[in-house]
Amino acid sequence: MDERPLWRRAFDAVDADLAPRVERWVRTEQFADGVALFNRLNKQAREAAEELNRQALHFWNRPTASDVADLKRQLAAMDRQLRKLTKQLGESQRGDD
Repeated sequence: MDERPLWRRAFDAVDADLAPRVERWVRTEQFADGVALFNRLNKQAREAAEELNRQALHFWNRPTASDVADLKRQLAAMDRQLRKLTKQLGESQRGDD
């Protein structure tokens, strides 16, 4: 006798019937086109939502993620410049001794 629970036997029966058809369908060009379309629409929706969010944040005078990223880049550039100037100053002072 089968030891599997009833729900599992029912699931396996449906899966055995359905899986080959689904496998054939996902290998079709129409499926690939549908996935590509979905990805394109999803990207456009995400970009539109991000733009709306950015506009709302700027309206309320709040920084966006891109604003923070720009500030981080500027701070890193200033840090590099400060390190370079500090090194040059140290070398200059050693040369004066």
